[in-house]
Amino acid sequence: MNEQGYRDFVLIREEFRDLVFRMGKRAPWLGELQDRLRIACGYDDYRVETPVVFNGELDLTDRNAEPRFILVADNPGKKEQLSVNRRYLVGQSGKLATGWFSRELGMDFRRQVIILNKTPIHTPKTAELRSLLAIAGERRTELSDLLEESQRKMAGFAFRLQSSLCCPIWISGYGELGARGLFRAYSDELTKLFSPAPGWQRENLWLFRHFSMNQFAIEMKKKTPMRNSAEDGQIGSDQEIMGCDSRSSRMLMNLRAIGSENRVRILGF
Repeated sequence: MNEQGYRDFVLIREEFRDLVFRMGKRAPWLGELQDRLRIACGYDDYRVETPVVFNGELDLTDRNAEPRFILVADNPGKKEQLSVNRRYLVGQSGKLATGWFSRELGMDFRRQVIILNKTPIHTPKTAELRSLLAIAGERRTELSDLLEESQRKMAGFAFRLQSSLCCPIWISGYGELGARGLFRAYSDELTKLFSPAPGWQRENLWLFRHFSMNQFAIEMKKKTPMRNSAEDGQIGSDQEIMGCDSRSSRMLMNLRAIGSENRVRILGF
């Protein structure tokens, strides 16, 4: 990162840390509610330790880092919220992502990707955010507001990082970004931020399926497009920007095509 990029990164990182702290202070009841959800869902393989999770891996990013992607997953699961971790994508999905980035792009996932979430609020599985809202009782409105606010803040962090670092945003998981989805507030904020943004930023917002259960790998296999010679002309610039070889650059072309197609279909721009 250049000096300005690193200063911007540190500022956003500390705002993210402060957001997590303030959410925890604002909702001291959240951990108890999450534990009720855990018991109701029959999960006996873990305990709730961190109701709202900051990605501690960001503290390992220094001015010598050269991030190639900003990857946005859903929310912290069982392993992410453990006190020994408190990092994002450390479960099976993270292992699949690490392997894919190394194999297909020649990149170190942990060193060359900045990982954020759509919300830092923990549930065992993302879909169980609905269950958490359902059992919240008199706290439901308060929790709903907290969830929406966190999504808008996290969307803003991703957008600002991209503006400074000039690398693609990779949204991992788009199923809940629709009108009735859990992450409607996130998609609304993305639309608000990107609509007046320069064209290069919109074109570098890519949406994909999750890494979990090999959904992403299946999507890539099904949708990898045939390129014409004009599209291949982009490869040289991708090599220069991303610092990768021609094989990886061709994969980047596929990513750009599929991720952009999903963006237009899901977000409408």
